[in-house]
Amino acid sequence: MRYDGLYVAGLAHRLPDAVDVDGAVEAGRYDPADRLADAYASVTVAADEAPPEMAAAAARLALGRAGTPPSAVALLLHASAWFQGVDYWPAASYVHREVLGDAGRHAPALDVQQMCAGAMGALELAASYLAADASRASALVTTADRYADPGFDRWRGDVRGIVYGDGAAAAVIGREGFARLLSVSTVVDTALEGMYRGDEPFAAAPGRAVDVRARREAFAAAGRPAGGVGERTASGLAEAVGRTLDEAGIGLGDVARFVFPNVGLQVLRERYAEPLGLDVERTAWDWGRRTGHVGAADQLTGLAHLVESGRVAPGDRVLLLGIGAGFAWTCAAVEITARPDWGG
Repeated sequence: MRYDGLYVAGLAHRLPDAVDVDGAVEAGRYDPADRLADAYASVTVAADEAPPEMAAAAARLALGRAGTPPSAVALLLHASAWFQGVDYWPAASYVHREVLGDAGRHAPALDVQQMCAGAMGALELAASYLAADASRASALVTTADRYADPGFDRWRGDVRGIVYGDGAAAAVIGREGFARLLSVSTVVDTALEGMYRGDEPFAAAPGRAVDVRARREAFAAAGRPAGGVGERTASGLAEAVGRTLDEAGIGLGDVARFVFPNVGLQVLRERYAEPLGLDVERTAWDWGRRTGHVGAADQLTGLAHLVESGRVAPGDRVLLLGIGAGFAWTCAAVEITARPDWGG
């Protein structure tokens, strides 16, 4: 969908200290061959903060950078991919109470569960919510995750090529801002839903450790969907990017920077950059290799880094792409229109 008159007004992240990946290799937790192929330098690891606490901290900073009072927020969406610290409890409501409080009494607080595409999906929902009613001034999107043992092994819990970091990010969408939202588009392919379920039976309560590698092996053993996994994932990515660019009225050559999920370098090249004919240097990989894959936060932390470091300037277009198990691809195109006072 193409948007007119909507902007990213504020952007922030909350990332804990980074841990060098070589220590995990020495401890036998991270395969040396994977380390070589991935080229991660470090991953962010939370020691004390729970995901909703990190989300609230990022949200407060984003609102401050936007100059948006809590009373102006018409909607709060919180995205996550993993356990938020308490079962049977809405994390979005915690973020709302901590950040908006009574000033947000008429702003719904909703959790978005589209895995690692959650923040981008929330961005699309928030923009559509504002576009539907001109009286709604702004919306707040947050996301946060912490991948802790014993439930999730950040080094081997998912497939090779992905190591997980902890952290949070937040974005304020409003009628004014430093980056104009051009378009957002989502493509889904639920034929691939089983890739992250495998043959695990439905349980009566949570508690099992996540092993995506075993789930994917079970999914493959059960028979691949028509067209094959590789072709379907490549098709989803290409379609999401193509639709977004078409709706924005721009081409790949008009985009200055691309922010993809913070996957390992080999996967980034083979699955993202090369299919689109891009050089890795046009991506935010130099940032992502220092944080790891921070769930649904990669796109917002990547854009924040580009702005904070001065690597984008007014007139630059940036393409953000989120991918989440299920499967969903959400892509957004933004145009930098001003250099905020917190930018490099």
